[in-house]
Amino acid sequence: MAFKSPQGEAAYLAAYDAAMKSWPVIYEEMEIPSRFGMTHVVVSGSTEDPPLILLHGYWATLTMWTPNVADLSRDYRVYAIDVMGQPGRSVPGEPIRNAADYVAWLTATLDGLRLDRVSLLGMSYGGWLALTFAMASPERVRKLVLLSPAASFLPMVKQFSLRGVLMVLCPSRFTVNSFMRWLGFDDRLGTEEAQHAARRMLELMYLGAEHFLIPRETVGVAPTVFSDGELQAMRVPTLLLIGEREVIFDPRSALTRARRLMPDLEGALVPRSSHEMCFGQRDLVDGRILDFLQKTETDRGPEEYHRPQPGVAALAGY
Repeated sequence: MAFKSPQGEAAYLAAYDAAMKSWPVIYEEMEIPSRFGMTHVVVSGSTEDPPLILLHGYWATLTMWTPNVADLSRDYRVYAIDVMGQPGRSVPGEPIRNAADYVAWLTATLDGLRLDRVSLLGMSYGGWLALTFAMASPERVRKLVLLSPAASFLPMVKQFSLRGVLMVLCPSRFTVNSFMRWLGFDDRLGTEEAQHAARRMLELMYLGAEHFLIPRETVGVAPTVFSDGELQAMRVPTLLLIGEREVIFDPRSALTRARRLMPDLEGALVPRSSHEMCFGQRDLVDGRILDFLQKTETDRGPEEYHRPQPGVAALAGY
């Protein structure tokens, strides 16, 4: 059972369905079975376009991509996935116990979707998962996009752990909203559309904390910092975007370490944003992602990996 009670399940799924009413493009839903359970996937875009996999932030569900999916699905067949073992419509089976299990789960999910080589986009915890998968199975990843990936390049600040533990132990709208305001999800999001999307995500996070039965083994699978050797061995072309006001780690130090170690990396700091960049700076972020994904290897030489690209002068930190 994925929920603590039938009443909690009903409340959560009603909020999830309400959030999906704002999904701005036509979509279909798929349920992909594996030994880890039933993985819920929302698919948008033409079947003729190349596949792009989206992995959301911790507890945020695939609905967090509501502000971005219209842009991303114009040229890509977008597969937004509810990460197994977290609140969402994916139903856990055998518990995920470590990073290797997450690799096995995502491999089984891609196989179930009949996808061979994909581009992979991950935000926060989803960014750590995406990088973990690309390191383990580089032959399955055409390009990798990391948006403020949790840990990965630097340890998380202590305040993140303290606030996160409080939210888990005392799930309430106050603790969830306080944690997310610290991350940047507040009135600075700008557009009314972005603020509505953020409110729906926060409501789902609260209801998930309150009612979803997270496998005990999965709770302990925390993002870890990758070693110098692991990062130096990465050969998948990678785009790294971090909000210039990021609070979960020092953004400039993380970008510097990634640039120093990863041989095929483009990176930038997104201005006027923290962890909420997909909402508050949607146009900048979506544009930079699409520019990176659509660029072929013949469009640039090795010396261009750290060079600003046309149309993205507003992104700082090159």
